[in-house]
Amino acid sequence: DVAQKRPVGMDDVYMQCSQTKGFCGVCIAQLVERGLLDLDDPVSKFLPEFKELWIETSKSNGVRKLQKAEKTLTVRMCMNHTGGFPFELANYQAMGGWSRRMPLRSVAATAAALPILFEPGTRAKYSNVGIDIGAAVVEQIMGQRWERYLQENVLDPLEMKDTGFWPSDAQLSKAIGMYDVKGGRPAQ
Repeated sequence: DVAQKRPVGMDDVYMQCSQTKGFCGVCIAQLVERGLLDLDDPVSKFLPEFKELWIETSKSNGVRKLQKAEKTLTVRMCMNHTGGFPFELANYQAMGGWSRRMPLRSVAATAAALPILFEPGTRAKYSNVGIDIGAAVVEQIMGQRWERYLQENVLDPLEMKDTGFWPSDAQLSKAIGMYDVKGGRPAQ
């Protein structure tokens, strides 16, 4: 821990960041195993606002040219980063960034209302948005918030007591800061 000038230990707490993508994948896999979902199901089966998507084909002088997507967006495409979504939504910071408490259903609805970057299933682009949509599908199928489903069906059975979305004061006292390492220089 650079800020506290101490070595890290096995009981220290870290931000999960993109590790939550794997957790979402486990939740989706559980629903597939239970027969509640097929990876090739259209997202619109669960979230109707994804029935019609538009692709931004060009932007010039503030004018965007759009064309209707021909391919159907599937759950698989959301989870494997081929859905055509950007890394984050344009208004992500206004939503509260990584600490947002905006419902995933609202995040998904916002994503469905915005143009995507390319035809679904034709390219790959690393995207938090697609994973948020996958989590919103879990919520819709299970009728509960994704983080509660995750807690009850993944984290608790694995006895992951210090893993969650809203750390306690005790957990925060063991939190290790995030650092950026550039050009082989020490973390800062």
